[in-house]
Amino acid sequence: MKTSTFVLASIAVAAGVFGGLQLDHALKNKGQGNSAVAFRESSTTGTPVAFSTDAAGAVQAAPFDFRAAAKRATASVVSVDQYRNLPLNRGMFGDEDGRTVEREVGQGSGVVLSEDGIIVTNNHVVQDGSRFVVHMSDGRTLDAKVLGADPRSDLAVLKVQAKNLTPIEMAPITSVEVGQWVLAVGNPLGFSNTVSVGVVSSLKRDLPVGEVGLTNAIQTDAAINPGNSGGALCDAQGRLIGINSAIASGNGGSVGLGFSIPVDRVKTVVQDIVKYGYAKYAGLGIVRWPDETIANPSARQQLAEEAGKDNVPQKGIIVRQATGAASQAGIKPLDIITSVDGTAVTNFFDLNKSLLTKKPGDKVSVSFWSKGETKTADVTLQDLQPERRL
Repeated sequence: MKTSTFVLASIAVAAGVFGGLQLDHALKNKGQGNSAVAFRESSTTGTPVAFSTDAAGAVQAAPFDFRAAAKRATASVVSVDQYRNLPLNRGMFGDEDGRTVEREVGQGSGVVLSEDGIIVTNNHVVQDGSRFVVHMSDGRTLDAKVLGADPRSDLAVLKVQAKNLTPIEMAPITSVEVGQWVLAVGNPLGFSNTVSVGVVSSLKRDLPVGEVGLTNAIQTDAAINPGNSGGALCDAQGRLIGINSAIASGNGGSVGLGFSIPVDRVKTVVQDIVKYGYAKYAGLGIVRWPDETIANPSARQQLAEEAGKDNVPQKGIIVRQATGAASQAGIKPLDIITSVDGTAVTNFFDLNKSLLTKKPGDKVSVSFWSKGETKTADVTLQDLQPERRL
């Protein structure tokens, strides 16, 4: 049986091969001004489904026509090209002569959220580029600026200088159910304005993608391929329910297992980036050792020697540095965090998820091992700013 792997649905054009790009450092470009995005939302159900009645009188949904939904969605979905200066020549021994040339290094998709040019895409679509070009659905080509990017959500916000764009309508996340029809709209393999149709296969999937993972993702069998990253997952009325981000695949292409960041998460992160230049998170204020450290016999032996105890937990987050909230609660370097609010924390992903919906000022109960003793402390979470801490 072939094992599936999770990859981010992007394409490295310069290399011409599929690639699972890692979720790396956040771009810290600050947004201009403190204006918020006025998302285009609707409480209407759009075009109704036609119904028929069978011989027994039971009501059955008739086949759905997706033309109207596709027309609405494609008007708000763009393709995003990223460019970077690369060495022009290499000598016989691989040395460079210092000259560079700008080359296209990747393609993805994006979704227009405001009439004045706010566009959301994936963090991994923009993380390797230095210049970005957006191709609008009406044929225009515009340079785009990165207002901010957030690796924890795999979202980024672009801004183009344009007016009277068509922002996509957003559906409430509470309307999304398993089994409903959905459309994936984007730029797969460079084929712009591509629409594929499927259903919501599952909800609230947690995926081990990149460094921090994706949480509460929408799973769909609508075809998502490299280049779809940052594009729209829409309901049958053409309203946005998620941003396409990753696929599970054994061959790098679509096998009917695609994953999207839910629209409520998108709204929160975009609003933060537009207002502050970064996505706001509440956290403990710690820097951690890598997840695999605690399973390393040598590292565990060192911890045991440091503590003078041999009851080192086998799972948890080893604190490398504690500042702010964590330090004030008595958490110190080489302590091991084992649970938050009673939920076990075995790795970075668990800790990230446990704090994801928290706000600065919220209190959480943290259990941790410290020099042989198990302790519990109430921690008042701090605003992390754009730092790579929890």
